[in-house]
Amino acid sequence: MINFEISTLVDRPIADVFTFLSNPLNTPKWQVMIKNIEQVIPGAVNIGSKFNVRAEAMGRAMDGLMEVTAYEPPTKFGFTNKAGPMEMAVTFTLKTVGTGTKITLNIQGNPGGIFKLAEGPMTHQIKSQMEANIAKLKSVLEAMI
Repeated sequence: MINFEISTLVDRPIADVFTFLSNPLNTPKWQVMIKNIEQVIPGAVNIGSKFNVRAEAMGRAMDGLMEVTAYEPPTKFGFTNKAGPMEMAVTFTLKTVGTGTKITLNIQGNPGGIFKLAEGPMTHQIKSQMEANIAKLKSVLEAMI
């Protein structure tokens, strides 16, 4: 099982960070592997909202389904993402620190099929990619006016 946590401090108020993160349509702005995302049924994002996701990982295009599993403004947002033989649970926990926000990202995954055989190296690769993504998220959020 894949399980790790990454944190960063962002110089933005918690409400701004939550608003940005809790809109999955913003995901391609900071996650390089996400190429396209579309809401399945239009409407306000909440628990149960679903999104079709197209991603590229390890040189392969993968289609998946993202479902919002946690929506607690302004402190928690989470979703599952099922793509191929892989299911990931992603949870963002937000906390005010001074005038900014601490973002803690927790990822848990269950690789299946051939991915199960490469779980160790795959965990390292996913963590490395998510560290780069969280750095980009920080940059995007702090550039917002």
